[in-house]
Amino acid sequence: MSTALLARDPDLARLLDDGYDVVVHGGHIIVRHIPYVTEDRSVEHGFLAYPVTVSGDRLVSGTDHRIWFSGSVPCDEHGRPLALASPELREIAEGVRADFMLSSKPGPDGYPDEYAKITAYARIIADQAHTLDPSATPTPGAAWQEIDDDSPFVYRDTATSRAGIAAINRRFRGHRVVIVGLGGSGSYILDQVAKTEVDSILLVDGDTFDNHNAFRAPGAPTLETLRGRPAKVAYLASIYANMHRGVKACEEYLDEDNLHLLTGATFVFLASDDATGKPAIIDWLEAHDVPFIDVGMGVEEIDGHLSGLLRVTTSLPGRRDAARRRIPQPAPERDAYARNIQTADLNALNAVLAVIRWKRSIGIYADATDEGHSTYSLITNEIANEDLP
Repeated sequence: MSTALLARDPDLARLLDDGYDVVVHGGHIIVRHIPYVTEDRSVEHGFLAYPVTVSGDRLVSGTDHRIWFSGSVPCDEHGRPLALASPELREIAEGVRADFMLSSKPGPDGYPDEYAKITAYARIIADQAHTLDPSATPTPGAAWQEIDDDSPFVYRDTATSRAGIAAINRRFRGHRVVIVGLGGSGSYILDQVAKTEVDSILLVDGDTFDNHNAFRAPGAPTLETLRGRPAKVAYLASIYANMHRGVKACEEYLDEDNLHLLTGATFVFLASDDATGKPAIIDWLEAHDVPFIDVGMGVEEIDGHLSGLLRVTTSLPGRRDAARRRIPQPAPERDAYARNIQTADLNALNAVLAVIRWKRSIGIYADATDEGHSTYSLITNEIANEDLP
């Protein structure tokens, strides 16, 4: 994101004109060098911070009235803690955190803009310090910088910063994900993984994107796009590269002749319904100690209704054999009239269950079960977990 573009935001420009020391870091606006009074009535300096709301490359007014403060508890001139400060740790970025949440709502409509919000809180805290030390000022001279956090995203992830989970989401860094099969569930897996900070996402599928794919994949392709019959991976990569810099497309079916495509992967999602090629792929993944998840669904029509199961099988190092037994193997003969029934909602649910399981496996989400195999029953609306020793 361009620093110059953000600096042209009218609210931030006014802060710079006033002489505030402003920095953008970890998806937060940080105003540094804020003098405050400690409980022993000394004057120290902390910073104010709050998550940025961005539309494209511009800030948008309308944040709530809260702001966060880094330092010891801010006090009045007599050393009494200010009533607006509540202890609340907030991770801003690696090694940077705030210690208190400040809440001072001026009226039912809150603050009219970012400038009013920041200057109001700066005055509340700094005026106490100025009483003890007339040289104490929150406007030591304008400064502006945006710290490069090596984000894989094309634009800033303000959802993470607003939620205060930047430190947790940094655990995605260093991960290189491969998605094999981008038909139904695979495309929804991509939709979710592309919103994480993984280093790279490789899409592997040799098929074209046709009408039936449009009705079981995220988004809404144009008729002109469908007429062109683009490669699935090329079409999907062109969309998600708008958000994530690491999305790459490989227009090939994965089989025993090109397993080198998996080299360097830290996690693989197998979402292809081609069971014949899976044994060789699984052999390679197990031999190279790569964790993976295999997804699948079996849906059939019974008495005019659809019913069936969604499956998520997780294969981790040290727990391979039991997982492999749960993954369907190629049948010697396939019923030529069998129907592969899929619907967008079930594809999406299968994908989300798989992505949640992946996130639990790498420590993003809490995990009390560590199951190796789970199924969702459509008719009973239940999820059954099975531990795989």
